[in-house]
Amino acid sequence: MAARAKVDAPVVRSMDFQLTAKEARAAPDVVTGSVLVNGISALVLFASGATRSFVSLSLNNRFFDTLGELDYPLDVEIANDFHVRVSRVHHGCALELFSERYSIDFVPIPLRESKAIVGMDWLSPNGGND
Repeated sequence: MAARAKVDAPVVRSMDFQLTAKEARAAPDVVTGSVLVNGISALVLFASGATRSFVSLSLNNRFFDTLGELDYPLDVEIANDFHVRVSRVHHGCALELFSERYSIDFVPIPLRESKAIVGMDWLSPNGGND
């Protein structure tokens, strides 16, 4: 049996993951609002410094679709050097903004509140570079 090579997971760091709603409203690179995610009203942080989009475990548990696998595991620094390695993703979730529906992939991670963090990864697939 061949030995499996160790795969180093990319590391994602962001202070946005554990911001409270009040702290997020004061952060210059974060926009917050109540938005429908898969038809569920949720606090959403739009974080220009985040390269991926994440969903809290409590909101994740309310999704009906099946989790898929990421192409590679991802190490996420949540707060104070606390890391989690994630390998699951919800592909094709619905993010509704101003009566428009956008497709977005959410990676579930432990977060303080029932919320989602929208990084910049959803723009290109939805025509954000046009």
